[in-house]
Amino acid sequence: MFESIVQASEAHRESAHRMVGSLRMALKGCPECGTSQMIASPSLGVCDDCGSSLVVLPHE
Repeated sequence: MFESIVQASEAHRESAHRMVGSLRMALKGCPECGTSQMIASPSLGVCDDCGSSLVVLPHE
């Protein structure tokens, strides 16, 4: 077990230079009223406030 932890740690250390930036959560939002939410399901759904279809929001 200790050996596999050491191997995983070494693999992470060796690949650290390839990691750029950080993870960002995917957001969905309502173009009508401007609300936004984290995407947590395959379906985007509709806005609870106004009933408009939600869309994927671009990262800024």
